[in-house]
Amino acid sequence: MAAGKILIEAGLRLAERGVEEPGLNAQWLLADALGVERLRLLAEPDLPVTAAALAKFEKGLVLKEQGLPLAYILGWQDFRGLRINVDERVLVPRPETEELAGLAADFLKGRAGEISALDYGAGSGAIGLWLASEFPGLRLTAAEISAGAIDCAAANAGALGLAGRVEFVNASSLAAVTGSFDVIVSNPPYIPTGVIPGLSPEVLSEPLVALDGGGDGLDVARMLVKLSPERLKKGGALIMELGEAQAKVLLAAMPPETWVEKKTFKDLRGVERFVYGRLNG
Repeated sequence: MAAGKILIEAGLRLAERGVEEPGLNAQWLLADALGVERLRLLAEPDLPVTAAALAKFEKGLVLKEQGLPLAYILGWQDFRGLRINVDERVLVPRPETEELAGLAADFLKGRAGEISALDYGAGSGAIGLWLASEFPGLRLTAAEISAGAIDCAAANAGALGLAGRVEFVNASSLAAVTGSFDVIVSNPPYIPTGVIPGLSPEVLSEPLVALDGGGDGLDVARMLVKLSPERLKKGGALIMELGEAQAKVLLAAMPPETWVEKKTFKDLRGVERFVYGRLNG
């Protein structure tokens, strides 16, 4: 069978099941099954699909119909050019989190001497490992409450040749982390507990600990605001990703005597998503 015909039928099938971007998902799954670049399928619609590839593709389609994230099916997610392996132990990195990493990098470019970063709630390690790949002299600490996530992040560090520059800490609070850092960057859990049951099956397949931010979604974010001053170097920064309508709430909770240059940033969709504060002094 030809790839083009298979993609049309698969796209319709996924659309009937309410899958977002059905055509794109079908393309990624078939490319993975064939072991080719996705764009080749568009350039060569007559590309033959073997029986073995078709069987693998069918398994992927079924998982997608069941609500599994595409990245879990493929086993990886691109993050600013890095291939980050992901599975059910970790949250799938979103485009917004790529923007968060970029903000942290912009801040670090202005720091002199040896630089260090803490990726709090590291998950797959995507943010911190990308920063380490961008700054060869960076000392990275990746803190995470989930032992399974730490195992995943450590494997990613090894695969990327960065293991020797990363310290992994199993921590349920910033109080369990030692050292001082130029920047603390975090994509903490920020979904309010009461909202979680109504989330899509795809999101609900991800780890609850990476989603549930407490009553208003800001439990972990408030903890970071409170404890970060003890872990930041002079003039260091705290940069976080939050949910819609949360950034201004948290900004107001950052004491002006502690935090200077407090500001929020919008993501590419125009949502006020990111909170930035530089430690006074």
